[in-house]
Amino acid sequence: MSTRRKLASIFALVAGSSILVAVVAPETALPFHERKEVAGLAIVFGAEPEPALTEEMQFLRWRVSSLEGGAPYTELSGEVVISFDGEEQGTFPVRRIRGTPGSYETRHIFTEPGEYATVLSFKKGRAEETHTVDFNFNINDRSTLELPRRRGRGN
Repeated sequence: MSTRRKLASIFALVAGSSILVAVVAPETALPFHERKEVAGLAIVFGAEPEPALTEEMQFLRWRVSSLEGGAPYTELSGEVVISFDGEEQGTFPVRRIRGTPGSYETRHIFTEPGEYATVLSFKKGRAEETHTVDFNFNINDRSTLELPRRRGRGN
């Protein structure tokens, strides 16, 4: 077999494998999102867009699905408390993302870089019991990516 055919075969194999992984792997398997299981639900959390930056619109997003069968869970109502440096920054209602069943979000503009914490409190459907799940995330300083650098901001 010629070198050209070997390379074409390897390319086809890699391309086919990539397509198969993209089709088979669930969207909740993204490596930069964190997943936890609470109250019979799988909850995947992430900040978008990534990297999460100061002074930019950020969406905190939760994808919620049933542990039994993996179907999107659409009957969640809740709110999230966001903390920074151990201090609560506020409580925000979580809203559904239109057109994406089982997805919920809040939106914010963070002004300080660092590690933040969220505690999502929610009810399943009309149940009275409140469940909670916590996640941490980082906000990076936007100025570290800006070119040319603004005066007085370091390197």
